[in-house]
Amino acid sequence: MTPEPPRPRRGFTLVELLVAAAIVAVLVGLLLPAVQKVRESAARAKGLNQLRQVGVGLHHYASARGRFPGFARPDRPDPHDAPPLSAVLPFVEVPDDQKPGLYVGPADPTTAVRPALTPTGRRLDPGDSSYAANMVAFLGRPDAGGFPDGAAATVAVAEHYSRCGPAGRFNFFYSLRQVNVTPPNWVRLNEQRRATFADAHHGDVLPVPDGPGAVRPSRPGATFQVRPPAEECDPSIPQTGYTGAMPALFFDGSVRPVAGGVSPAAFWAAVTRDGGESVPLE
Repeated sequence: MTPEPPRPRRGFTLVELLVAAAIVAVLVGLLLPAVQKVRESAARAKGLNQLRQVGVGLHHYASARGRFPGFARPDRPDPHDAPPLSAVLPFVEVPDDQKPGLYVGPADPTTAVRPALTPTGRRLDPGDSSYAANMVAFLGRPDAGGFPDGAAATVAVAEHYSRCGPAGRFNFFYSLRQVNVTPPNWVRLNEQRRATFADAHHGDVLPVPDGPGAVRPSRPGATFQVRPPAEECDPSIPQTGYTGAMPALFFDGSVRPVAGGVSPAAFWAAVTRDGGESVPLE
């Protein structure tokens, strides 16, 4: 009998499988950074649009009322306050059912954490905010002429993690209420606080005059945090979930990035509205 010819071998050897797996791993490694960049770019575009909508609301409010919303007192909430993020909601150009989501930042890693109770067992209200109004600039509810440093040079709203610090929760609804906790109990005071930064009532870092036409932070070197882990969030300064720069809304309605390496003098000069500083932010 004629012997049968050898049948062709089917399948892969172990070496071939390992080579194929290595090629796939390399391709995935090359693609992941590109995918992450696309996702961050999409999130950044959404966040910029949200800030622009807040700017539209601010200017519609100012046109209707003859002044911007704001705060009556620097040291405590007041019944005459018109907290900006709450006050502008009727004036933003988005559907009513989407308005609360306007303040949920797409890059804020803490917005998904929504415990129903505080560590002390008290129930929390809705209203998380990934944005914080500049308390210093909104103090006194300024009109359009209340910006000697220039509306385009003064920050109106910065980004801020909605959950920040041991018990901190930034809330755009809660800012309408009186806070009965007395400093220096900062943990209790920040357990559910108004969505502001540079706010003396909550123990935030503040701009301090530093000679003619100059300003410095009350805590040396402080500006804002760039993409900190949630557990390292500092409630006394703003922070952004993006890399490289923090988007900010200015009083002229523009939305521009503030570089992570900006000098403290330049950043806090943009927080004051009438300090006469000549330090450029860019």
